[in-house]
Amino acid sequence: MVSIRANALVGPDLEYVEDVHIQIDTEGTIINITNEEQLTDYVLPQSYLLIPGFVNAHIHVGDAYLKDQTYGLSLDEAVGSTGIKHQTLSSSTTEEKISSIRNSLEMQVNNGFTSFIDFREGGLQGIKLLKESLVDFPIRGLILGRPYNKDSLVEISKQSDGIGFPDVFSFDATLSKEANFLKENEVGQLNAVHVSESLEVISRSLATYGRRDIEVAIERLDLDFVIHATYADKNDLKSLRKNNIGIVSCPLSAVYYGLDFPPLEAIINEGILLGLGTDNVFCCNPDPFRLMAFSLYNARASKQHISPKNILKALTVNPGIMTQRMIGQLSVGYSGDFLGFDLNSPNLSFSKDFYTALTMRATPADIGFQMYKGRLVKWKDQK
Repeated sequence: MVSIRANALVGPDLEYVEDVHIQIDTEGTIINITNEEQLTDYVLPQSYLLIPGFVNAHIHVGDAYLKDQTYGLSLDEAVGSTGIKHQTLSSSTTEEKISSIRNSLEMQVNNGFTSFIDFREGGLQGIKLLKESLVDFPIRGLILGRPYNKDSLVEISKQSDGIGFPDVFSFDATLSKEANFLKENEVGQLNAVHVSESLEVISRSLATYGRRDIEVAIERLDLDFVIHATYADKNDLKSLRKNNIGIVSCPLSAVYYGLDFPPLEAIINEGILLGLGTDNVFCCNPDPFRLMAFSLYNARASKQHISPKNILKALTVNPGIMTQRMIGQLSVGYSGDFLGFDLNSPNLSFSKDFYTALTMRATPADIGFQMYKGRLVKWKDQK
């Protein structure tokens, strides 16, 4: 058992609580949160603020090997079925794939992520490579696999946390029925799909199915969340809300490809659970601070009104709820994944609002304390 005392953002609403004592059991789970005086293993300085570890709600950890080789390309040229990513991925060696994965994991840990949701390419072999690499890093990977070659969806499901389809064109009625059956019969199984990332995808869906792709996805799949929805219209958002389906938005990659900035305010106002992801490593470093600041600055530029607190929740609390995992918040029963920030650091000092400071000013250098499952990862002020 291990314990921490600090000022912290507690619970599903990230409520500020002073001088809180948190106990974590030997399994890495929070078992008690109190203001009572107790013996404590880690007493953080008064200038520190403890928050939940960041959750990267969408990433492709295997494509770091293509860093900066796709700038200026269209979405289809970069990640389409015949694009540079999949052409290179199919010809890369196992060693190259492993090096790419490990680089992505290292960056995420260094930047404060304690969990991530990966849309895993390469079928069973791709899942195996990621699982083997995860053993060496203090970070949780939720793996959403996809069929590849002759791999069965049943085996993909057994070896992963669910299915992550590339788009609505990647499954037929039989495959979607099988995915829904697996979700219904496997505890914790997740279903997700990329939708409405571009206008071209919507046009193709209209030509193929006579309907927008979000409508097709909702009809055919029992979904937990969708990725992107950058060009979702009002009816799309209402349908997603009605079916209790979350949205993971990737603002950095959207703008990188020359697409619109996502409708974050409309998503939040519709009552849809919003998560944020860094997406492809080859175009966007898995940096939560860059993602949060970018999202808030661009929201203002596009006349969207979003609070820093809602953006912080999109990288902590919301992905945990979306995936039905006990991660992303400082509450009893949740994983002991923490980040401690020194509010007296040059970047954060003088700020009068720590939600704004954390989302618009902080950097990885401001993380002074880090834990994963109650195990110390970093404490720069430890005596």
